[in-house]
Amino acid sequence: MTLDDRTRRITALLLGGLVAATHGQHDLTALHFPPATWAAFYLGGLLLQRAGWWISGLALVGGLDYAAITWGGVSDFCISPAYLFMVPAYGTLWLAGRLAARHLHWKLGDGLVVAASLSSILAAETLASGSFYLFSGKVRQEGLNGLMHYLVTWAPATLEAFAFWVGAFALAALAYRLLRSAGFLPRRSA
Repeated sequence: MTLDDRTRRITALLLGGLVAATHGQHDLTALHFPPATWAAFYLGGLLLQRAGWWISGLALVGGLDYAAITWGGVSDFCISPAYLFMVPAYGTLWLAGRLAARHLHWKLGDGLVVAASLSSILAAETLASGSFYLFSGKVRQEGLNGLMHYLVTWAPATLEAFAFWVGAFALAALAYRLLRSAGFLPRRSA
């Protein structure tokens, strides 16, 4: 899937806006959507593809975290040496999105896209939560069983948020295709 530069910039602004509006939220409630950050990195890899956009996403998230802690009164509990592992976690999502972009046009490739998205979010969550457990100095170490328990504790919320936003994107893309094929939206000019 290749976007023109204008569409790529609009997409980047929309993904960045979703991240800015939801980063730091941890629950889907009547007043809050779940955090879009994980899904935005996956969708960024899928749609934006270029590494410069990934770096911009890292800067946005780092800036949001810095502002929240410095001026927003948010605790700095999550800031530790383990915070550096967010870079490969976000990179995993981005690269999986790029992989999925190569296979979106295959009818049989849908299984690969789903497998790439699920494995990427599990790998990213393992990097993020696993590194926090092992390297933050803020979690009591209880061996491999403790690590597994810690991962299982945090994974459901992460998977829920990721599925919410990737699912919303998939439904919006389907609706767009249906409206365009029905003649309600203009077709791309060649």
